[in-house]
Amino acid sequence: MKKHILLGGMLLCTAAFTSCNEDFKDWAEPQSNPQGTNAVTYGITVVPGSQANVVMDNASEMVEIATVSAEQEEIASVALKSVKINGEELPYTFEKGSIMVKAAQLDSLVEATTFDRSATPHALTVATEWSAVLTSGEAVPVSAETAAALTPYSNTPEIDPKGYAMLGQWQGWNSNDPTWMTEVEPGVYQATVITSDEGDNWYKFYKGSGFDGGDFGWDAVALGCAENGDSSSPNLLVWGDDPRFGGFQTPVISGAGEWVVTLDMNKFYFSYEPKETKYYIVGNPQGWSTEDKTCLFYALGGNKFTYTTKWTNQWDLKIWAQDHFGDWNAAYGGENGSTAASGNLVFGGDADGCGAIGPNEAGGWYTFTFNMGSKTYEWTAIDEPTTEYAAVSVIGGFNGWADEGEIELTQLEKAPHNWYARATIDEDTELKFRANHSWDVNWGSDKSAAISEDKYYVTPGGDNIIVPAGTYDFYLNDITGLWSVALVVE
Repeated sequence: MKKHILLGGMLLCTAAFTSCNEDFKDWAEPQSNPQGTNAVTYGITVVPGSQANVVMDNASEMVEIATVSAEQEEIASVALKSVKINGEELPYTFEKGSIMVKAAQLDSLVEATTFDRSATPHALTVATEWSAVLTSGEAVPVSAETAAALTPYSNTPEIDPKGYAMLGQWQGWNSNDPTWMTEVEPGVYQATVITSDEGDNWYKFYKGSGFDGGDFGWDAVALGCAENGDSSSPNLLVWGDDPRFGGFQTPVISGAGEWVVTLDMNKFYFSYEPKETKYYIVGNPQGWSTEDKTCLFYALGGNKFTYTTKWTNQWDLKIWAQDHFGDWNAAYGGENGSTAASGNLVFGGDADGCGAIGPNEAGGWYTFTFNMGSKTYEWTAIDEPTTEYAAVSVIGGFNGWADEGEIELTQLEKAPHNWYARATIDEDTELKFRANHSWDVNWGSDKSAAISEDKYYVTPGGDNIIVPAGTYDFYLNDITGLWSVALVVE
């Protein structure tokens, strides 16, 4: 004879329930815990609830996401310990075999993990963890999974036929001169903006049709975010009659620099990321050549770049962006004749007052750093390095990590302690730089990203550098440990 098992649980009603807009940010990082034995083994049956297919347009405040029943001779009681949806732990109530969650919390979780607010069903996996107490008194962990789905609100903006523009601090919020976005694929728009404030740079998106009339309706055609001053990227897009947030706030780009901003009107999210333009030295270190690209500035992130070596002249260099290499009228320099330790970058030819930049002494060991966001530069004197390397090379999977077949870099004659080589790698590989063909001194990455056409550096670290097949320029400074692996694009 079977007996009915006592089903027990707990009410999780923590701070996650306190936000009026069901803040999605708490679920940015997935949670994980070891699973127990499949619940079926102990006669515990978990199935989708009566409201497992949640449609936010008509959803109740609480929805039954799953139900459970249990009958087994050897089980005395069963208690629910946790509910995770798509790997994220969610507050719940559990009573009489019914697992209930807040619809708004569920909607928030889906948006945070998918960055997709479109009114399309999103598949969900409901994972439950239980504690079963045997008649012997032993407690055993068990688990179960069921399926569910959620469809976000259907009250979403239609794509504007005139496209989208941005207004922000970088253009003085001037509606007569908006930053227009380019449609890069159907419903997805991009723009490049340059911010000068190291702090918060405020902006919003605007429907293109809003600029047609004589009176510009700021809020009537604007789009923003849920939290004022939010610098998150990616971030959820919010509009005036938003059914979940009730209205939009103003986002910010954090920091000075050149940024690529993306607006996705299919999934209703936006993002910004640094535009990683390469910048080269033209000057004494490479003989003022209009073809020699052996001196690439080392990127620090956030549109900051640097180069460390022994400089031989008070006016040693100008700067060329990758897209303008060889064009003297598109070079960056300093104020003509200035030998100040810091200053503002000047764009243009000599006739525009754009002079060469150099340290405030004729020669010496310096680090030159510039910020392309704020258009400023500075020189920092350093001690003459005492460590010299006979060789710097690249070793990796492409040569079997052997002592033979390494890529040998050459130290630049007029930029000591900077090394360069161009080489072709025939296969996807991992590699590192090392000194003197030994592992005593080596340089790698933190594996934060693979090298690609756009990503030619990552944060330095001890791990291997991930590099796809291709032809690359290899750069390394053995004083700072900074390096670049730049794909050669003909």
